[in-house]
Amino acid sequence: MGEGGREDCVFCAILAGGLPAVKVFEDSNVVAILDKRPINPGHTLVITKKHYHDLLELPEEDIPHLFRAVRRVAAALKASLGADGINIGVNNGEAANQRVFHVHVHIVPRYFGDAPRWGWPTRKDAEPAELERVAARIRVPPEG
Repeated sequence: MGEGGREDCVFCAILAGGLPAVKVFEDSNVVAILDKRPINPGHTLVITKKHYHDLLELPEEDIPHLFRAVRRVAAALKASLGADGINIGVNNGEAANQRVFHVHVHIVPRYFGDAPRWGWPTRKDAEPAELERVAARIRVPPEG
């Protein structure tokens, strides 16, 4: 299951190779994957490789690395997809709509007119081939 992994966690299963995911970025601490039910094409989840329940459980010294990766992926999404803006969000706890209890950050490309004012577009299941097409446009190269 990997370091700190949990058998009941879908993200830990993805990290262990037990479930498929389309990666757009990876380093020693995080993996960024496309959401299979995106708000907009390119909706990405940056997940920690170590299992932590939510952001409040993540050790403080790991927060800068997580958000440096979020910034890199967000910049790549905006540039490669021509997004007008980017939403970055972290849901902590069931009342905040957290569905997978493993710390992760949503990065959602946004476009003028993609939803009613202050609203969200409707999520749709994405076909694996579509996820691969989007990923090919936005993959973030490793630093170095």
